[in-house]
Amino acid sequence: MKCLVLSEKDYLLYKEIRLKALRSDPLYFGSTYEEESIKSDDYFKNKVKFSSKHFVMGFYDGTKLINVAVFNSQTNMKEAHKGEITSVICLKKYRNQGLTYNLLTCLIRKAFTVPNLKIIKLTCLTDNNSARHLYCKLGFRSYGEEPNSLFDGKKYYNESLLLLDFHSFTAK
Repeated sequence: MKCLVLSEKDYLLYKEIRLKALRSDPLYFGSTYEEESIKSDDYFKNKVKFSSKHFVMGFYDGTKLINVAVFNSQTNMKEAHKGEITSVICLKKYRNQGLTYNLLTCLIRKAFTVPNLKIIKLTCLTDNNSARHLYCKLGFRSYGEEPNSLFDGKKYYNESLLLLDFHSFTAK
């Protein structure tokens, strides 16, 4: 398996893994299966459309997309030094094999080729210890917590705010 940048031609595979993740792990996302399952194909094509400041990377097992992560960098001048990783997904069958670590390593390396990028941010549920451990292993550090960040209709969840600066990336 190798890490690849997705393009518009991969939108159906991205849509499939995204919807599976929203069903299997609904707490880990700000969106819901119900919201995204009715989105148009153009919505998902735009999600995987490549630019120098936005890209999606993933691993395939044969022709099946099994692991993805999204990178976006800020476009306004005062924040152009910052980017964000979102939508980190690994199908359950492929977890605990180092795939997400390898995927994020590839994504971060590529992200730090964006001119002037110095900081990459991400969020995760505060009690998602496996994700927090993975991000810390890559050099991310906590800079705060957003209380009551997500609400599933019954309970509020806090999110940890994490950042990685170029000099802290441990897997260069």
